[in-house]
Amino acid sequence: MGNPLIEFRNFSLKIDGNSLLEDISLKVEEKNVVLIYGPRSSGKSALLRSIVHLNEELFDSLDFKGDIFFHGQSIINADRKFLRRKIAYVDTSFIESLSSLTVNQMITLVKGRNVDLYSDEMVNLLKQLGVIDLLKAGMHTYVEDLHGNTRVLFLLMLAILREPEVIALDCIVDHLDDEAALNVQNVVLSLKQKYTLILATRKMPNFLPISDKIIMMKNGKIEFEGTKKEMVFKFPNSNI
Repeated sequence: MGNPLIEFRNFSLKIDGNSLLEDISLKVEEKNVVLIYGPRSSGKSALLRSIVHLNEELFDSLDFKGDIFFHGQSIINADRKFLRRKIAYVDTSFIESLSSLTVNQMITLVKGRNVDLYSDEMVNLLKQLGVIDLLKAGMHTYVEDLHGNTRVLFLLMLAILREPEVIALDCIVDHLDDEAALNVQNVVLSLKQKYTLILATRKMPNFLPISDKIIMMKNGKIEFEGTKKEMVFKFPNSNI
């Protein structure tokens, strides 16, 4: 068997002297859907941010041990722009920082000035995500005026338009209602043949049926790693 697409090897992370991740060893195989589940402060976000070197930009005091690999190569000294082209990390702060732009401008920022906003590809993606009303309302709608499901689904659309190898969604699916969550489930299933997807969430049931691997985290440690079937046998009385 070849190298996993992403691998953490005995990776630990401290920020401002506080331990966020402790001795994480984890493999993410290509074209898999990996669900990372845990409560607040369990380490989910720190784990995803580590893959694209985002923690270093958010915190002044940072210390780590171990290594992270992408395509079998250590990312510790890798070019960050290259990593972020290959791995699309998305959380809600991304859209908040660019809220003064229009939908049109955001898509152009991601795809370039020659993008056809009304191409079959774009229209089909909008329909698939259930946000075709963005076209009806006009692409000049300001991002700050997008609310609820539409804002979150627009974030996912931007990640898909970047055409990365990996899409890592940091808890943005937690803000969806059940109907929108079902839309995202269907989209994720349709994307499995093209992308590797990592979903960090505090709401496991919505995405449990489509996950190839489940990671349960608490206090910066992995408490469980396996399939849905293995989880059921390990936690037979769980309501999750």
